[in-house]
Amino acid sequence: MTDGASFIARAIARPAVLEAAFALIGALLWGYAIQIACDRRRAGRWPAAGYWLLLGALFGLGAQLPHWVAGLLVVALVGIEAAGGVRMQATPPPSSAPPAPGLRALWPALTIPAATFAVAGLAALSGGDVGRGAVIGLAAGGVLAVGVALAAGGFSGRAALAAGCRLTEDIGPLHLLPQLLASLGLLFTAAGVGRLLADAVGGIVPRGSAIGAAIAYFLGMALFTALAGNAFAAFSVITTGVGIPLVIAPFGLDPAFVAILGLTAGSCGTLSTPMAANFNLLPVGLYGLADPYAVIRLQWRLAAALWLAHVVVFSLVVLHR
Repeated sequence: MTDGASFIARAIARPAVLEAAFALIGALLWGYAIQIACDRRRAGRWPAAGYWLLLGALFGLGAQLPHWVAGLLVVALVGIEAAGGVRMQATPPPSSAPPAPGLRALWPALTIPAATFAVAGLAALSGGDVGRGAVIGLAAGGVLAVGVALAAGGFSGRAALAAGCRLTEDIGPLHLLPQLLASLGLLFTAAGVGRLLADAVGGIVPRGSAIGAAIAYFLGMALFTALAGNAFAAFSVITTGVGIPLVIAPFGLDPAFVAILGLTAGSCGTLSTPMAANFNLLPVGLYGLADPYAVIRLQWRLAAALWLAHVVVFSLVVLHR
């Protein structure tokens, strides 16, 4: 390994580098909290400012906080939301229509995945942790994208911060769903839900049928995802309880192949459930659609076709082994 590659691997492995990425998110949320608190025209500004302040503390200081303190902060966030302290704010229309940015509008959006793939690729080439590299690259890409957006659009930093605050408030507490749902999957796994599912499914799936076991696995992923709202929450439970003991182990199949099909099959459930509120309900609020399930009604047929495609792909691979 060259000195440069070794340096990259060591840098990615340092906990402080990853914590800096989360600290950036925390600092941004604190900036939003200050903006809201200083807006004297806004009704209920203090609960809303407190919400984003606490959420920023969880992101920025999460590694230093005792677990019980972090748990209390999560409970406090839920309490503020339950009391109506955080509500979607109607985004006011711009006073004057800005000039069309054309292809320049794509530059910030492309900067984020480019930086993410670049850092993750460097991590892979240097023998480092690719997952950590992707997270660090995502954070670096977000910072770079802000600079690109300011340069491409001619915005001021203050205007960008105000626009970010409005968008963050539009999304509201749905920010928390991915983290909470991923934690829910870990709790289900620790509680042994996967073993119970394996016992139940094992009595239904025909013995010696890889395709039958895979259908049960894909169906379980889609249904559990629809209930939990996130394929990552379902993945650890269904893969541990059904995918590994009933699909991978008995037939000697490639774990990576089966697992990625299971994860994307679960995502078909994401397209079809209101539990995936950050995907399926948030656009309804942002665009002011009359039908709260308009996004789901549009997506579920495509989701069903994609789920069947998983079964077809798996069957073709297994039959040609």
